[in-house]
Amino acid sequence: MNRDGTQSDECRNRMASHLSVIWHPAYEVDIGPHVFPTQKYGLVRDRLLEDHTLTTADFVTAEPASDEQVGLVHSAEFIGKIKTGDFSLEEQMILEVPFSTELREAMWLCAGGSIITARRALESGIAAHLGGGFHHAFPNHGEGFCLINDVAIAIRALLHDGSINRAAVIDCDVHHGNGTAAIFADEPAVFTFSMHQEHNYPPWKPPSDLDLGLANGTGDEQYLKLLSRHLPEIIQRHRPDLVFFLAGADPYRHDQLGGLGLTFEGLRMRDGLVFDTCWDASVPVALTLAGGYAIRQDDTVEIHCNTVREAARKLRGQHRLSDS
Repeated sequence: MNRDGTQSDECRNRMASHLSVIWHPAYEVDIGPHVFPTQKYGLVRDRLLEDHTLTTADFVTAEPASDEQVGLVHSAEFIGKIKTGDFSLEEQMILEVPFSTELREAMWLCAGGSIITARRALESGIAAHLGGGFHHAFPNHGEGFCLINDVAIAIRALLHDGSINRAAVIDCDVHHGNGTAAIFADEPAVFTFSMHQEHNYPPWKPPSDLDLGLANGTGDEQYLKLLSRHLPEIIQRHRPDLVFFLAGADPYRHDQLGGLGLTFEGLRMRDGLVFDTCWDASVPVALTLAGGYAIRQDDTVEIHCNTVREAARKLRGQHRLSDS
């Protein structure tokens, strides 16, 4: 690492040419008929193997976060409720997915998966998590399909053990990252950026360090123009050791829970812009899939696959350049 916090050329040359992808079959929790398609994680994995974007050797099996790591973000009282399943009817309604021991186990695995993704990103420049991005979870409660905040847990875990000194969250889900913003509100080591549909869930949006609330129907051109204007400045001014990128598929124009107007190509360009900008600044990126609820489930799967393809493209392309 250079004195300014960026990676040295020597470090960049050691970066791996293959993309580490973290996943676990237990992410596909049965929550009954629901708009949240938990089966998308396995479908994304299968498609990326079928089209030879990835091989089985690229996959890393997630391991659960420890209770101590979860406790770096969430209160002991809340963790106790999760352990016992002792939720009130109101708390279950706010969570918006049925609680079960399988859900609890999946979320501990997902938090551990995001920790592993962050560590792999520090080693290779980019790593991907086929899961994660549960940004609506607060320290003392879960909401909006999010039981615990895996990204916040991963960042706190790496800060706690000294693996990083600074981090940034680039949240491009269609919904504001309210839990993440609240968790890091008074933490200057973590910069939170949320680019979302303004008139959408959640109704209360605690301020991130930078919020871009977009008008209904915002399309590719305006979206990419705003992101390309603000992202380099965020990286340059905050100088993070790691970026967590929440690459939601839900800004898609046919998403059931979104009202923006992005196309497949616009979303692909968004992803490429994030990877290229961070790579050029020598900042590693930990990718999480976040939300996606397209009318056609296949569209959600393809958007997530395109994000992982862009990550793989960046790693492989830069490796070829370093070898030439």
